[in-house]
Amino acid sequence: MDNKSLTEKDYRERVNNVLVFINKNLGEKLDLNILASVSNFSPFHFHRIVRAFINEPLGTYIIRLRVEMAAGLIENTDLSITDICFKVGYDSLSSFNKAFKKRFDISPSEYRENKNAKLNYMKENDMEAQINLLNFKLKPKVKDYKNKKAVYIQSFGDYSGPATGESWNKIFEFVKKNRLFHWKTECFGISLDNPDITETDKCRYMACVTVSKEVKPDGEVGVTNIEGGRFAVFRYRGPYSNLNLVYAAIIRRWLPQSGYDLREQPLMEKYLNNPAKTKPERLLTEIYVPVQ
Repeated sequence: MDNKSLTEKDYRERVNNVLVFINKNLGEKLDLNILASVSNFSPFHFHRIVRAFINEPLGTYIIRLRVEMAAGLIENTDLSITDICFKVGYDSLSSFNKAFKKRFDISPSEYRENKNAKLNYMKENDMEAQINLLNFKLKPKVKDYKNKKAVYIQSFGDYSGPATGESWNKIFEFVKKNRLFHWKTECFGISLDNPDITETDKCRYMACVTVSKEVKPDGEVGVTNIEGGRFAVFRYRGPYSNLNLVYAAIIRRWLPQSGYDLREQPLMEKYLNNPAKTKPERLLTEIYVPVQ
């Protein structure tokens, strides 16, 4: 395809490839030539093109993802700060500390020491009392799952906001148009960021629909393998607006006494009925928590 025949759809597909590559390789060296080659854009114009689609300089985007990944590791693992520094792609502890402090206004060590301070939002919102009102049973089924092929659209913003709904509308339109629905079709929502760490407008969400046949990427519609492995699967009945409380209950109450650790993989939601045809209090959602 020559440059004159490129459409906005082609550009979105190429940018999508870059974002997927970055997400899978945050711990590796990500220089201009490597990323430009993934996108098949000229290195000369690469940064300008990508920024136009993600509304953020690419270098800033990569640094932000790395330090936010580091924050999650600090909060949820016992890895040393040095090990985390190298794991998220830094080869200098001083550079890592500087980037982390710029993002969170405290050093990585201070962040680890102030876990209680980071959880104050729970107390301020009386989250424990709200969890008690959920009537949510912390009795998951722990199973091993295989990879699943899916088409998806990624959005940025509040997970309960309009961008998420728009992504689902678009992906359903694509699946229907291409006759990809089948009796085993499943709908997964993958939240790639923790809204307690990442600014709301930058939170990434993937609206995924599983497919049983080969599909090619098409503009903003990407193709992915939903990674399998061992999951603790919880079933929740109720409005999506309470999912943050469900996650809090799982992490605060179930995980510490479960004997499991979290794997480095996003939590997922599997939607079992149609919110357009179901009352909020009857919505069924399975929460997939990656464990080891």
